[in-house]
Amino acid sequence: MKQENKTKSVKKFSIKMLLAMVFGGVLGGFFGVFMYYFHGDLEAFLTTWTKMVQSILVPGLLIVNIVSILAGEFCLWKLKTVCDRIATAEDEEADLVSYQEEKYGAILQCVNAVSQVLCIFLLANGYQIGYIESSNKNAINILIACGLFVACFFYNGIMQARYIKLLQTVHPEKRGDISSRKFQQQWLESCDEAEKEVIYQSSYKTYIFMSKAIGLLLIVTMLSHLFFKTGIMAILVVGVMYLVLVGKYSCSCVSLRKDRILRS
Repeated sequence: MKQENKTKSVKKFSIKMLLAMVFGGVLGGFFGVFMYYFHGDLEAFLTTWTKMVQSILVPGLLIVNIVSILAGEFCLWKLKTVCDRIATAEDEEADLVSYQEEKYGAILQCVNAVSQVLCIFLLANGYQIGYIESSNKNAINILIACGLFVACFFYNGIMQARYIKLLQTVHPEKRGDISSRKFQQQWLESCDEAEKEVIYQSSYKTYIFMSKAIGLLLIVTMLSHLFFKTGIMAILVVGVMYLVLVGKYSCSCVSLRKDRILRS
């Protein structure tokens, strides 16, 4: 029975791999035909897009900073409101309050991440030698843009520290110095078993998701290099990310298994 199940699993896997190869071939053929007819239009669009982003470089970064600050302060205010209810919450309300605390904390983390990615995207479009050397105005714009870029990351770092301090005030058992390289480890050690279970499950789901996402990104970067001549650096970076992800996960599994054997 077990052998039969293994055979069926191998057949299903082989069929899925075959379908994936067929899909990849069809997708590649579609892109080939598409680029044959619209390659010039796409190059013109990308050139126009880059110039448009460069024209709004400073205002765009300024807007990202303002929206990031407003959204961050709003989330922190909501968190303070929720945390004020934790001490007086009854058993039935405690779960809801904990959920709201987790939700607004997650929103705050996402706001920080989105603002950082937008800043990197905007700055990357203007941070080019040709653009900087084309005029003194562009050189000044880059200096201002770099200042706004640093300001955004500085605010996000301060906001992160305020968020951690708020949680440590409400939950005195939570330990960890945010300036320490071992902060995550210290924080995890101070969590109870239920919190650790949530962290472990979320981390594993993230690993599974990222394994698939990086595979897709590798395909995207390879197609981009083929059709838009973006260079191999993007492919190399994504490939290294995949190696680091799988390598770190595999080493952690082996290390944890070894520690369990030594403790027993």
